[in-house]
Amino acid sequence: MSSVIQSESSNPQRDVVLATAKVLLLAVVLVTTLLGNGLVLAVLLRRKRCHSNPLHQFMINLCVADLVVALFQVLPQLVWDAEGLLPGPDCVCRMVKYLQVVGMFASSYMIVAMTMDRHYAICCPLQAHRSLTTRRRKYFILMAWSLSLVLSLPQVFIFSRSEVSPGVYECWGTFEKFWVLRAYVTWMTLVIFILPVLIIIVCQSVVRLHQDQTSSEHQEESLSSALKPTSLHTQVSASPTAPPAATAPSAAMSKTVRMTLVIVLFYSVCWAPFFIVQLWAAWDPHPPVNGAAFTLLMLLASLNSITNPWIYSSFSSSVSLELLNLKLLLFDREKNRLWTLL
Repeated sequence: MSSVIQSESSNPQRDVVLATAKVLLLAVVLVTTLLGNGLVLAVLLRRKRCHSNPLHQFMINLCVADLVVALFQVLPQLVWDAEGLLPGPDCVCRMVKYLQVVGMFASSYMIVAMTMDRHYAICCPLQAHRSLTTRRRKYFILMAWSLSLVLSLPQVFIFSRSEVSPGVYECWGTFEKFWVLRAYVTWMTLVIFILPVLIIIVCQSVVRLHQDQTSSEHQEESLSSALKPTSLHTQVSASPTAPPAATAPSAAMSKTVRMTLVIVLFYSVCWAPFFIVQLWAAWDPHPPVNGAAFTLLMLLASLNSITNPWIYSSFSSSVSLELLNLKLLLFDREKNRLWTLL
């Protein structure tokens, strides 16, 4: 992808078959990403309880981030590969390059924000209950977007509409020396991929340890309660609402943690090859950037924006039900339209 290093599309000897395959694949990724994230976003915005559900708020912002990836990373790359260059004046070039990386940052940091919020809610339940949870959530979301917007600013100064050959202008990245390119690509890999993954691993590990410890304590309490005299046991059992109240949030939290873990796994699988290829292209003096394997590995990153909404839908029965109802509604409308035509 051209979001970090120069695109290979300006090469006059590029493989036409490979370029065509890239265009078709990017078109499928674009349509699927827009459709999936658009549907889930519409369902979440329609729900009356979305403002009180913390996970819904994070998923709304994650869907928006993935839509930014589709519109400003996948679509420009599709146009670039189809036309051989990115059309438009210098301001369009800089804006597109800036928003390309904003989407990458936002998608990554929103997953981090969601993980940190769940970590705080599970590991510090008393503090989370006492503090303003809505304000905390908004703070995490605001920080994710703010960091994404600020850390993407170097793109505006690196890329510009430049003359790459006599009379030929392209949206191109300019680096004074080769080591600057290496430093920039390494820095982007660190702040977009490596650091977020490390933070997520730490948060998920602490949550897992906390859940195991809490489960062990509950088992010990149940065992000690069973060994108590009957009179005391009857006294403890007099408040039947206590166990369900303690168990229900735990089950919901566990489901949220599992969903976050699946999202992170897909994120790592999709983005790891992309950043490995970026580092390879930056540090190897003669990288095979025009090879089919190289190209496919770079395109794999875009698949992450496809998977996120469907992962969330599979873990949320209410969202899945609304998507099914929406599908049935559209099917009925189409069927009625066909009947009227007949």
